Amino acid sequence: MNSHRALLLVVVLIVAAVACTSDGGGDELGPDSTTTAAPQTTVDDTTTTTTVPETTVDDSTTTEAPQTTVDDTTTTTTVPEDSRPQEGPDDGVPDGLVTPTGVPVAVLGPTDSGYLVRTPCGNTAEVSKGVWINGAEVVIDPGHGGPVDTGAVGPNGLIERDLNLTLGLAVIEELTSRGISAVSTRTGGYPTLLSVRSLLADDLGVEALVSIHHNAPTWATSTFPGSEVFIQSESVSLARADSARLGGLLYEEITAALATFDNVSWSRSASAGVLRVLSSRGTDAYGMIVRPEVPTALVEYGYLSNPSEAALFATDEYIEVAAGATADAIDAYLHTERPGTGFVQRPRIYDPQRAPSFCEDPALE
Repeated sequence: MNSHRALLLVVVLIVAAVACTSDGGGDELGPDSTTTAAPQTTVDDTTTTTTVPETTVDDSTTTEAPQTTVDDTTTTTTVPEDSRPQEGPDDGVPDGLVTPTGVPVAVLGPTDSGYLVRTPCGNTAEVSKGVWINGAEVVIDPGHGGPVDTGAVGPNGLIERDLNLTLGLAVIEELTSRGISAVSTRTGGYPTLLSVRSLLADDLGVEALVSIHHNAPTWATSTFPGSEVFIQSESVSLARADSARLGGLLYEEITAALATFDNVSWSRSASAGVLRVLSSRGTDAYGMIVRPEVPTALVEYGYLSNPSEAALFATDEYIEVAAGATADAIDAYLHTERPGTGFVQRPRIYDPQRAPSFCEDPALE
């Protein structure tokens, strides 16, 4: 797919778009713990889960990619020296910024020579400049990231971490072309804690957060896509209305778009659709669902573990179609009252497993 070249181009476009919209991305799992930037530090912030019975939940990821296939990218582009806008918020401090190495971060406050920011691994650091992020409407979260948290791996060697990023940046490019300001939780192969991803969306005060994933293991074959969208709960018995509408629109647009692909043998769970996944305690089970305060939906587009789907996911055509459908859904959520479709009333009950991972911050300047 010439993915690396395309990725660089897309990030450059994102940085330009953010500058124009300013005033001058299992990630599924539960809470993470405090980390340091040291690579040897163990972090309880992971996405790897075990296979579970169909009667409980069918959403899990597979084991890590072999070391020979991991592309441990930490940065993707640089920000020009003169990228800091001359105009900004009244207090002169942006909500967030894209650092000179292309890493989106939330701004905690000003310093004498720049800004104090929250790093991808949850630390604080000072940066001197960057492209300001103000007034963003949407955050796109490409699930997984880093050499350990790779997500699922397809039989063709396609790594979910990379696929999610390629699709996520394509979604942002499509949203930007429609005048919708969007920011990614990560722009390279580096890891980002669940808490940092969700806090970026909350700090920016966006109207929607969409987390992008591709599923495993493979279930029953189907003639229709087995996309699943996980949404937030208002209570044990009630879905959060705004999250449900966002999820319903994503499911409607994505499944309709994917169904146009011929000669694909899909995998699908019997309970696929728009649904909540609760822990045995009665709370939302997945970290990227329970943590954000903003309306959030997590999308599993299809099954990367399924050879037929993995072959499709490796094509530019899939990225274009899936990105367009995702942008259509977000556009409809922001600008219409459409309710969406595909709602599954009965929640799944599942207690995700936690396993250690490593988080090493990328260079910010």
